[in-house]
Amino acid sequence: MQSEIFQFKAATTQESMADAVRVLSGVAGVSAVTPSLLRNEVSVQFDAGRTSKQSLAAALANAGYAVQTPGRTGGCGGGGGGCTCS
Repeated sequence: MQSEIFQFKAATTQESMADAVRVLSGVAGVSAVTPSLLRNEVSVQFDAGRTSKQSLAAALANAGYAVQTPGRTGGCGGGGGGCTCS
């Protein structure tokens, strides 16, 4: 299982968030969609063998939602503090 967070580029309403959850839940390979209206994002768990983050983003775009994935910088959780992992 893989997970990805999609942030909406525009503010969402409760209704549009529910619609985005329906859109993502309809994609083959998606096992869970967790919305956060407060953070204006959805977290999606999916089987990478059946779908991809690009396909999920495309499904949202086709439904009229502009999204982005949060940047991950600094390694080791994004802290940026001298991590030596390889």
